[in-house]
Amino acid sequence: MKAQLKKLIFLFISIGIIISCSKKEEETPITFDSVIKSGGSFTPAEKSEEVVDETNSTETIDGEEWNCTTTTYNALEPGGGNKGFPLFNPNASVIYPGSLLQGNSLKQSTPNVIAVDRAGGTISYDLVNGNLASSFPVDEVSKSSISVAMNNIIANSPPDLPSNFVFNYSQVQSEQAMALQLGVDFESAFADISADFGFSQNSSYNRILVELNQSFYTMSFDIPTSNADLFAPSVTPDDLAKYVQEGNPATYISDVTYGRIYYMLIESSSTYTEMEASVQASLNGVVNSANIDISGNTFSSLENLKIKVMAFGGEATTSLLTVGVSDLNDLVGLLAQSTTISTGVPISYVVRSVYDNQIVSVQLATEYDVTNCEPAPVGGAPAYTAHWEGNVISKIGGVGAAFSRYGTEFVLISLDGTQYLVSKVGELDGPYPIETLGGGPLPWSGGIGAACRIDGNNEMDSWTMIMDMTGTQYTYLRSDSTWSTQVQPISNLATGNVPFALNGIGALIFNYHESSGPSRRYMVNKDGTLFSLYYNNPNSFDPVYDITDWAGGGLPFAVKKVGAGIGFYIGNKKYYLLFNLSGDKYCISGDVFGTGTNEFIGPFDL
Repeated sequence: MKAQLKKLIFLFISIGIIISCSKKEEETPITFDSVIKSGGSFTPAEKSEEVVDETNSTETIDGEEWNCTTTTYNALEPGGGNKGFPLFNPNASVIYPGSLLQGNSLKQSTPNVIAVDRAGGTISYDLVNGNLASSFPVDEVSKSSISVAMNNIIANSPPDLPSNFVFNYSQVQSEQAMALQLGVDFESAFADISADFGFSQNSSYNRILVELNQSFYTMSFDIPTSNADLFAPSVTPDDLAKYVQEGNPATYISDVTYGRIYYMLIESSSTYTEMEASVQASLNGVVNSANIDISGNTFSSLENLKIKVMAFGGEATTSLLTVGVSDLNDLVGLLAQSTTISTGVPISYVVRSVYDNQIVSVQLATEYDVTNCEPAPVGGAPAYTAHWEGNVISKIGGVGAAFSRYGTEFVLISLDGTQYLVSKVGELDGPYPIETLGGGPLPWSGGIGAACRIDGNNEMDSWTMIMDMTGTQYTYLRSDSTWSTQVQPISNLATGNVPFALNGIGALIFNYHESSGPSRRYMVNKDGTLFSLYYNNPNSFDPVYDITDWAGGGLPFAVKKVGAGIGFYIGNKKYYLLFNLSGDKYCISGDVFGTGTNEFIGPFDL
C-alpha cells in the first residue's frame, strides 16, 4: 500500500513539474529584438552574366546576307543598394524618409508597409548651401509629418540647382534586358511600366534606352540607434510580428533622392551605330549643365523613329510622351523646360535593415537574348575548308587543336584530344585514333591539347610541337611521324618570362620560319583570351595581347575566345585559321579579299 502511495505521489510531482515548465515556456514573452531577428538578414546580392545558349542563323537584311548570332544570357544584378531603388510612381504614399517597409516586398513597384505607430525622428537634407534650417524634427514619423518637415527645409533653401545631370544609355534587345537596366524586377514590377513604356511590336526596331537623371537633393532620416527610436511606446512586439516573420525582415527608408528624371526608349529601323551617334551628339552636352538644351536635328535622320519618354519631376505637365520625326520639337521642349528646387519629385530611395542598419540590396535575375549580326563573307568559305561544314562536328564533335601538313593539308584534332581528321581540298578523312599520328602511344596519358607545325606548310619535312591537355608540358612529333619521348614543362620554353606558365597554353599557331632555322609561333592562353608571339631562337616571348586585338581587331566570334589555330601560306601570302573555344566554328584572317588589308571572313560552321 505504501509503495503504491509513493508511486502516486511521484506521479503527481512529475505532472506538476511538466505543467509548470509548460507554463513557463508559454509565458516567455516575445520582444522587439526577437521579432526583428526572426525576419532574418538579407543575403548579399550578386552581379554576374553567364552565357547559357548560343544559336546562329542567316538573315537577309536590305537584300544582303548577314550571319547572326543570338546569345542567351542568364544575368544577376543587385537592385537597390547604395544607388537606391528606382521609383516610377512619384506619388507613392509609402515612399518617404523613415517609412517602415516589409522586406519581402522590395521588388514590387510599390512596397508593402509596416503599419504601426511610430516614434519621432529628424529629417535633414544633403545640400550645404547656407540654409540654416537644413534639418527638422518630428514628434511622430508619418507621411504627413515628414511632408511638413521637408517643406520647412525646402522653403528655407536657396532656389539654385546643382549641375549634376547623369546621362546613361545602352542598347536593349528585349524587355527583360530593359528591366535589368532600369533596376526593376521583370516578374513583379516591370508590368507596371511596360503598359506605356514597352516595346513597339509593329516593326523591326533597334532600341536604345536613355536615362537623364538630375538629382536636386537627398532627404535623410537619422539612423535609429534603438527600437525606441522607431516605435511608439504603445506598440507591442505582437503588433510588429503581424508584419515581420521569417523571410520578411523589417526595413526602413533612410534616404530619398528628389529631382527630375527622364527615361527615353528610342526605337528606329536605322542601325545601332547610327542611333548611338545621334544620341551622343544630342545629349552628351547635358552632363555639366543645370538645364537640358538639345536640338532634334540629329534624331531626324533616323528611319521609322519612335521615342517614348517617361518624365518625372521638373515642370513637366505629362509623365508620358511618344514622339516621332514629325514632332521632335515636343521632345526638345519637354527637356528644355526650366525647373526649380521645389519641383523635385522622389526618383530613388535607399533602404536599410532594422536588424543591423545595413543598406539593403535585392537580387534581380533574368534571362535575355542579344543578337549580333555581321555581313556574311563574300563567296562563303574557301574551297580549302568549305567541306568542313556539318562534317567535322558529326565526326569528332569539335576542334580543340589543329596544325598544317604540307600545302593545304590540315590535321583537325578533337576537343578531347583523342582522335583526328585529315583534311585535303574537298576531302575529309577519319577519324583516326590520336596514337596513329606518331605510330604508337603518346608520351603522356590523355590527348593533344594544342599543336603547331614549327616550319609551316611550305616545308615537306617538319617537326610538330604538341601540348598535353593541360597545356603545361610539351614534346614533338618528329618529321618521321614518331613521338619524341623528351617531355618538358612549358617553363622551359624560355629563360625569361613564360607568360602562360601558371594556367597553361591552349593553342599554338604557326607564324614564321627562316631557312636558317629560327621560327616563330603564337601561343594562346588556356582561356583563349590572350596571346603572345614566341621566338625559338633566341627563346623569348613578346608582350601579351588581348585576343580581340588579333589582326587589328574584329574577331568575329560571339564569345571572343580562341581554342585552336593554324598559320599557313598560300603562295607567298599567309593566312590564319582560328577556331573558337567551343570548337564548333572557325574564321580566317589575312588579306582575304586581296586588298592588301588584314581582314576576317567567317565565322563558318564546322
